[in-house]
Parts: sequence; C-alpha cells; structure tokens
Amino acid sequence: MQLKLVLLLAIFGLAKIRSEMRYDNYKVYKVNIENMQQFELINAKEKALQLSSWREARHLGDSSDIMLPPQTQQAFEQLLNSQNFNYSLKIDNVQTLIDAQRPKQRTGYMEWTQYHTLDEIYAWLDVLEERYSDIVTPFTIGNSYEGRPIRGIKISYKEGNPAVFIESNIHAREWITSATITYFIDELLVPGKPGTKDIAKNVDWYIIPVLNVDGFVYSHEAVRLWRKSRFPSDPSLTGYCIGTDLNRNFNYRWMLIGASDNPCAETYAGPSAESDLEISQLTSYIDNQIPDGTIKIYISLHSYGQYVLSPWGHTAEEFPEHYPQMMAVAKGFADALVRRYGTVFTYGSSATTLYEVSGSGKEWAYGVKNITIPYTIELRDKGDLGFLLPPTDIIPVAREVTEGFVGMIAAAREIGVL
Repeated sequence: MQLKLVLLLAIFGLAKIRSEMRYDNYKVYKVNIENMQQFELINAKEKALQLSSWREARHLGDSSDIMLPPQTQQAFEQLLNSQNFNYSLKIDNVQTLIDAQRPKQRTGYMEWTQYHTLDEIYAWLDVLEERYSDIVTPFTIGNSYEGRPIRGIKISYKEGNPAVFIESNIHAREWITSATITYFIDELLVPGKPGTKDIAKNVDWYIIPVLNVDGFVYSHEAVRLWRKSRFPSDPSLTGYCIGTDLNRNFNYRWMLIGASDNPCAETYAGPSAESDLEISQLTSYIDNQIPDGTIKIYISLHSYGQYVLSPWGHTAEEFPEHYPQMMAVAKGFADALVRRYGTVFTYGSSATTLYEVSGSGKEWAYGVKNITIPYTIELRDKGDLGFLLPPTDIIPVAREVTEGFVGMIAAAREIGVL
C-alpha cells in the first residue's frame, strides 16, 4: 500500500548548502586476506593509498571490500600483484551506482521506489500521526549535535502488549535500513496478511527510522558514503576528523575491542561512552520512558552482509546466558525471510560470525537493560553493490524483512519470550 501525502514545497527544492562529493571512477575491490602479512600490509597502506574499507575480512581466508579513488588504483593493483593477493573488481564506477539511487524527479508522496530524505520521512511521520492517532504515538528522544530532532513512533493497538524496539540508520550511508523500516511501519498500520496483522495488533513497536540524523542528511547532501555522526572530535580538527561511530559509543564494554581511539577512523568510538547526543538520548529515553521489562526484542538495523548477529561481540570465547533463545528466534527470522525470495541470512554471535566489537547497541541492550533478544541485523546484499542497492531493491528487501519479523515473533512466542 502506498500512503500518499503532499510534501511541503520546501522539500522539493532545497538549495544544497554543501558541494556534493563525487565518486567518479572510484572502484571497489574484493581482496582475499590469506595471512597476517597481507592483513598488516593493507592496514599499513590505508592512508597512502586512500583506502576506504566497506567490509573488513573477519578472519584469515576471508575477503575485504575496499574502495579506492582513481589516482591510487594502479599503485594498489601493483601492490596486490607483487604480494600475490587474490583479488577481483566488484564495482567499476561507484558514482554510477550513486546516480542510480537518485530519483530523476522527486515524487510528491511517500513510496518505496525511491530513497527518501530526512525531511520527506518526517513529513510522512506527521501524516501518520494525524491519520492513525489512535494507534500511533510520536516521540522524540532529543536533538542531534546539529540540532535536528531524532524522531520515532510507537505503534500500539492495545495496552499490555510486549514491545520490540528498532533503531535504524545509525550508520548514515546505510539507506536501505530506513527505507525498509518505513515500509514495515506502513505494513503495520495497514496490514494485509494475517501474520502481519497479528504482529501489528499483539506487539507494540517502538521505531526510530533514522537515528543518525546529521550523518544521514550529510550522506544525502555532501558525502554519499559517510558513516559516522557529525560531532567534531576536536575543535582544531573540524572539517577533517569529524564524527563518531555511533554503534561503538554505547556504555557497555566501551572501547574494549573492535573500536578505534583515532578520531579519523571509521570505527572511532568517541572520546567517552555516550559522548554523542544520539546515543546518550537514546539510552535515556529507553531508561526513563519505557518501563523495564517491556522491551523483549531490541534490533539495530544495518547493511550489508545478510546477518542476524547476537551478543557477545567482545568475545568469541563465551556466550550469553540466553544464547540458545537468541539463536532460536534468529532462526525463526531467517527461515521466514528465505521463503520470500530465497535470500539466505547467517545467524550467530557477532564475535564468532562476523567480527569482535564492543560498545554496540545490542550489547548495551542485553548487558545493561537485560533485554533477552537483542540483534544487529545486516540487510542485503552480500557485497556486490554493498551500501548502494538500487531503489528497485527496496520493496523486495522490505517485503522479505517483514516476513522475517513475522517469523521472529512466532519463534519468540514458541520459547516464551513474548
């Protein structure tokens, strides 16, 4: 169902206040990492060759997806050939994929055949709040560093339901996440299938479509592949080393592993836990506005890789007490999702399945808030297009994820979590 609305005129023709970075002839390589020498060599050349890692190898024998500008590609290929790397070209021209994500003409209504800006998403939320006032309760957790409200909605058909909390687009460049979750919101409000109707009416849903609002706007207006927040690490570095990886900034085992203390790194965890307003206000909202024990499932929606990742992230040597329940519910999600289009999701703990990480949302949800089922869910794809899925993929991804959520709720009920 397409919920149409007339958007404010300002949304159509906003003059861009920044010049937009282009990625003409940037390439993305898939590089197999066979030994520690190769791993260390790539890391050592990161700055000199202007390497940008889209995906890092999670173990020896795995591969990294690495983007380079035109001026360093020849040197990079010479390095790979001289050191006997196995590699292949995944994306020949990044800008071509970015251009394909931009609508030739913005529509005057919310639909899922194009990616939407923050203003468009918020205008749509306004309509939902008015049209479904008996079901939809708006909330704002606070304002971002640049002063933008961080908005969410609660969807509840009746009192006493258990709750699921979903935060999306914590990493700015992962546009498919907010596109998917807005589609899911639409499904909850006008459910067609019995399974969707069931989870809409018998579960409360707290959903923040875009958590990293500043980074999201920046990725639309200036640097498409921006990941972090826009909080400057130091006034003297403003304009160069800006932003925190918000999914490393939660106050649970902060900076233990899988995060950086370098303000210029993509995984910079911030100067302290909850240093960024987006995270401190998110945790404060959950602490103070949602009764303890209400949230049964916490989801941080990401891309890409097709994973359902549970705690622990900080260690592969031990597993949380509720790991069997986490895997049972993850299986329910993956099994239901695959039936739609055959998309396969891998599930397991972060540390054993993908990589070690600390200070993430799901770790905080479990370690601090005692939420039994917390996940990071990485949506499509496996890396062929990575962060640059075309608009034609939005509806298929959103439909399969909706099926996955139906399966997730069913599995959680079977083991008594809901």
